[in-house]
Amino acid sequence: MENMVGQVLESHKITFHENELPPKGLSHNKALHITVQCENYFITMILIDGGSSLNICPFVTLRTLGKRLHEIKYGVINVKAFDDSQTSTIGEISLCLQMGPTWFDVDFQGIDVPASYDLLLGRPWIHAAGTVASTLHQAVKFE
Repeated sequence: MENMVGQVLESHKITFHENELPPKGLSHNKALHITVQCENYFITMILIDGGSSLNICPFVTLRTLGKRLHEIKYGVINVKAFDDSQTSTIGEISLCLQMGPTWFDVDFQGIDVPASYDLLLGRPWIHAAGTVASTLHQAVKFE
């Protein structure tokens, strides 16, 4: 599997080692994507972005998951994109995601714009799950 979610058994220590580097080693410039399960679907392009203050779910992903507009809790937030453009969210929805043996209830802001990812997990999920993400190692580890 190209991307990994690792579980650390050491007491309150999360480490990444040189032997965990991807084949290109230090020379890669890839974003960190993982695959998770959501209900009966596998979602393959989940971007882990420690620079994002929100968890984002594009509307196309909601449609793929069979979610309807009435399942989205209304609440408009203005979101600034990577290119400094701004858009408004369509509301919030909670999705249950499985990563390895662990399930996470994650609140996402829905947006109706084209995206290069199926879901974006930002600091709210990273902090709540107690994870450490390494774009260098292309891995997410959690306790």
